[in-house]
Amino acid sequence: MSKRKMPVVVKIAMLAFLLYAVVTIVRLQSQIADKQAELDSLNQQVREYQEANELLRQEMQSGITEEDIGELARSELSYAEPGERVFVDTSSR
Repeated sequence: MSKRKMPVVVKIAMLAFLLYAVVTIVRLQSQIADKQAELDSLNQQVREYQEANELLRQEMQSGITEEDIGELARSELSYAEPGERVFVDTSSR
């Protein structure tokens, strides 16, 4: 019995499929690396937000003091305590 050779068309088709598979795998691995970097960045943001939330939770549990209220009024609302004078710099306008 003689060995039958594969037709050239079948060899070309197999080579094309193999090339397609390799290109697809490389492209997918690149996408996986990009998504992993994005995930790492988002995980870092989550940790930062969790730390900020924990600080706010601790502040809420400790309660707000008169000093905190005064500081907020001065910094956020531009209020002054009795006896204080507030000067506004208008030279930069």
